[in-house]
Amino acid sequence: MNKPSRTFRINVGFLINQPIGFYRDIPIELDQFDFDESLSVRDLKGNLNLSRTQSGLRIQSDFTALTTMECGRCLEEFELKLDSHFEEIFTYENHPLSEDELIIPEDGNIDFEPYIRDYLLLEVPINPVCKPDCLGLCDICGENRNLHDCGHEHEKPAPNMARLMKSVEGSFYPGKNTPISE
Repeated sequence: MNKPSRTFRINVGFLINQPIGFYRDIPIELDQFDFDESLSVRDLKGNLNLSRTQSGLRIQSDFTALTTMECGRCLEEFELKLDSHFEEIFTYENHPLSEDELIIPEDGNIDFEPYIRDYLLLEVPINPVCKPDCLGLCDICGENRNLHDCGHEHEKPAPNMARLMKSVEGSFYPGKNTPISE
């Protein structure tokens, strides 16, 4: 079993006795971090904004990171930039919880690793592609069509499918989580 990491464990106890509205920004910057077997990132940069509210703490966070992915079309590895933002509310144990609030632990230490990991994972596309116009592999010989023209004839999509693909192109988070160009 993996030993828990203390990299993202922050003692927020100092905020509990502060006046409402008090806040602290905590910058986080790591060259490399392996969350677990599900995600390994490089150049992780971000900020945790911890602010005292009437019911507890409000955490706002923005993170960027690079990860290596395998293209779903051509199977080549490529760098993918992940941009993530999240907000969580932590309340005191004796305060009534709403459905999306969490309890501040008794010792005042919150491990933000699972939150950062989960929100970064939400930014990973289901079928990542190295570039929007990736040609993929030849379905006859398996050659990477981005690198070589194998000479095999490939079906073009039906006209109505081409119109559909063009209409949804770029409509899912345009400009976000795009491959890093070389």
